[in-house]
Amino acid sequence: MKKFTFIFFLFIINNYAQKSDELTESFPIFPVCELLPYKFHKDCFNETIDKHIQKNFIYPKQAWENDLEAIVKVKFEIDPNGSISNVISNSNIVGVSFFERESLNLAKKLFNDAASKLIQTLPNAIPAKKNNIAFKKTFLVSIKYQIPRKLGFDDVETPPLFDDCVESENEKLCFIKFIDNHISKNFKYPKRAIKKGEEGDVFIQFDMTSDGLYTNFTTIGESKILEDEAYRILIKLPDFEPAKYKEKYVTTTYGTTISFKLNQ
Repeated sequence: MKKFTFIFFLFIINNYAQKSDELTESFPIFPVCELLPYKFHKDCFNETIDKHIQKNFIYPKQAWENDLEAIVKVKFEIDPNGSISNVISNSNIVGVSFFERESLNLAKKLFNDAASKLIQTLPNAIPAKKNNIAFKKTFLVSIKYQIPRKLGFDDVETPPLFDDCVESENEKLCFIKFIDNHISKNFKYPKRAIKKGEEGDVFIQFDMTSDGLYTNFTTIGESKILEDEAYRILIKLPDFEPAKYKEKYVTTTYGTTISFKLNQ
């Protein structure tokens, strides 16, 4: 299962640098960081690991299918040769309980193996040195595996589906057109707004939940009357099949603008 959500933290087990009148200890760096000034080495090191995790992050397929989530702490060393070594992962399954120890251990192994592979595939580094002598340095990375429950409209693989769009070749385009047509069919200029000469655009945003509900409507406009009308129009949208990401139903947020313009 390809990447999506992770949270990355890096801790240095050993003190990373000693400076007095002259530099006596240097921080390990990846080749991409070599030409940077010394004071940027630590940040570059962290950023390189961060980018590597983002690029190579894969959610364990079996864990994804069973809605398992975990926080994994990975301890590793950069040895005197600059190689990644002694990678040890320890996962903590979150949000669920297991009655059998064997099942828990199998779940942990899924995440331990995935996290260990992430760190083992880091590129070789230029090792830490003290008084110009290379030595090993130990690090601890924390990676969070979390299944997304809510995504932006652009991030979902399958948008919420109305009946008219089930067999559409372009489901997102069909969704947008359906919303636009619904607005056109149900549009009524409020009489109170006409009397007051109120016009303008109303931006309206709402959630379409994984349970098939419309929630969290928010409107932004210059007229409360027009905002209420925008809400009235969109609250009448029909039932839908929720959006999907990696075959899982998710909540997504959608927003659109309704223009109210008086005839001159």
